[in-house]
Amino acid sequence: MVPAMRSWAGLFIACVTMSAIASQALSACGDKFLLVGRGVSFRRVYAAIHPASILLVLPAKSVKSAAVRDSGLLSALKLAGHRVEVVQQPANLADVLGRSRHDIVLAESADASAAGEAAASAAQTRPSIVSVVEDSAGEPQTATQGEYVLKAPQRLPQILGLLDDVMKARLAEQKRIAASGA
Repeated sequence: MVPAMRSWAGLFIACVTMSAIASQALSACGDKFLLVGRGVSFRRVYAAIHPASILLVLPAKSVKSAAVRDSGLLSALKLAGHRVEVVQQPANLADVLGRSRHDIVLAESADASAAGEAAASAAQTRPSIVSVVEDSAGEPQTATQGEYVLKAPQRLPQILGLLDDVMKARLAEQKRIAASGA
């Protein structure tokens, strides 16, 4: 009976040892993100559905608070996969639009009409104009024809979602033109 007891005891010790080794933290593919403090922030994960070429028009230095001057906006647009070019003065806008193709022009509301005129005259493919409006007054802002409005204190997901919607509308328009021309 002693040899049989030793083999059962050895088997029991082997099973306990194997279960102790196997009970270490093993995570499946996405389970490691569910642990506390290990989540991935939205800014790192978000990728644009339709990456765009964006021209960011900065207002004159006399305008102290401008939403498009936010450095976080520029880095977030780049992280999302958009190609961003910055123009310091709206006077140079026609030159910049003439030499390179842009899908979206992002400008303060004061510069949006000038950006629309420059885009219509200089570019082969007319970019969509997104007017950035400060929402402090609380009054509804309306956009001119073909212009989109972005209210300034917005969270990043809403801004990136609006830009994706603009690109989706541009692609639908291009498909419609191609279908009617063919």
